[in-house]
Amino acid sequence: MAGDSEQTLQNHQQPNGGEPFLIGVSGGTASGKSSVCAKIVQLLGQNEVDCRQKQVVILSQDSFYRVLTSEQKAKALKGQFNFDHPDAFDNELIFKTLKEITEGKTVQIPVYDFVSHSRKEETVTVYPADVVLFEGILAFYSQEVRDLFQMKLFVDTDADTRLSRRDKEIR
Repeated sequence: MAGDSEQTLQNHQQPNGGEPFLIGVSGGTASGKSSVCAKIVQLLGQNEVDCRQKQVVILSQDSFYRVLTSEQKAKALKGQFNFDHPDAFDNELIFKTLKEITEGKTVQIPVYDFVSHSRKEETVTVYPADVVLFEGILAFYSQEVRDLFQMKLFVDTDADTRLSRRDKEIR
């Protein structure tokens, strides 16, 4: 199976101005999505490349949390807001951004402030790339977003392992 994925990536050649190969990576909290993406970047030799020359980039669904209302912020501060619910994400912005990426455009990725539960004014510029990895717990939730991916990877990790990893991240 891994050989098939590797072959698919090797066979995907992006002519000048062509469409990038878009890979969706999903799985539960602390399942290893970011580690899988980092390993792909490393295997493709892209971990030490200037951002304007990267052929592989990673985008996180976490950048696309909605800006919370005052009422939602109050709930979040009490630990009563569900950030793992589909409505917590700006799926329209995710689709628009990924669509622009498939068109070879440079895009601005929001920076989410997890302390104030809002987007910062600053953004991260993502330049056109050959391979784009989009990772998140609900990366496959929206049908229109899911349809943009040429490859979908689901990281399946047992609940006990995920809980132990999440516990370590919190400390």
